[in-house]
Amino acid sequence: MAEELLPSTQTILERPYMKFVPFGVDERGERIKDVSGMIVHDNVEYLEEWVTRTKGADAAVRAMDDLCRLLNDRIRDPSYHVTLDQLKNVWNSYSYEFTSYLREFCREQSRDPDFYMNVGREKHISPLIQTLGRPFSLAQIHRMFPYFARKYAKDLEYSVLEVTDTSAVLRMNLTARVFEQFGPYRKACTAQICESTKGRFAMVPPRLHLLPESRVVDRACIVKGDDYCEWEVRWERQARRYSAWPLWGMGAGLATAGLMRLAYPSMSLGEVILAGLIPISVAGMLINRHLRQESQQ
Repeated sequence: MAEELLPSTQTILERPYMKFVPFGVDERGERIKDVSGMIVHDNVEYLEEWVTRTKGADAAVRAMDDLCRLLNDRIRDPSYHVTLDQLKNVWNSYSYEFTSYLREFCREQSRDPDFYMNVGREKHISPLIQTLGRPFSLAQIHRMFPYFARKYAKDLEYSVLEVTDTSAVLRMNLTARVFEQFGPYRKACTAQICESTKGRFAMVPPRLHLLPESRVVDRACIVKGDDYCEWEVRWERQARRYSAWPLWGMGAGLATAGLMRLAYPSMSLGEVILAGLIPISVAGMLINRHLRQESQQ
């Protein structure tokens, strides 16, 4: 008999203890890599910044302590209890269930009803993604979205249905493994993912090309009883592009690194990489400068 799904107002915090191993190795002997540590880090960092901004630094310290305590109270095995340093380590990975508890506790601590979306808006487009994505048009970036998304969350199946110069239609399916961890709280847990994803979509144009935010419209939603989440994303048409500049910068960077290695064999690998990054950084600065000028016209 299928498990009855609860409304999105009933969250996973109603489950007294976590049923699944939160991180490490699961019952099948496989390493848990459901959710990247970057996602957990982003939620924790945003909560810390939010509380600091609204209540002060001391309150933020208490909020971080409370977050760890609340999570550990829901983990039966003390060997899986977490620390703040662990939660901020982007190289870790976690189960979907653990991440859902964490997100829910973060939202409660912040008392921000739009917490999930705001994390997506403010944190989920990292400086690295901005640098890698800037050479591409918005249409190209949305075509590549499934590739980038897989780097942060396993078992979330993203697909691109349609892309034009000013819009895209994207879909997200959740696998049986994810639904198993969510249990009857599927709608509330999916809402966390859905809202943060929409926040990320909205901020792609301003973060990468200094354009106004995208408009994101739901076409289908698991929270509302559909089998998948589907969105239409619309953005302003781009003016000029400077896609060649980053390529020149990357080429110059590789050439610089190679020449430095040949001319100064004693240089460490870190110093060689640093030298190679200088032309890339200059190209990025020039692009940002021109994009700002265009946005002000």
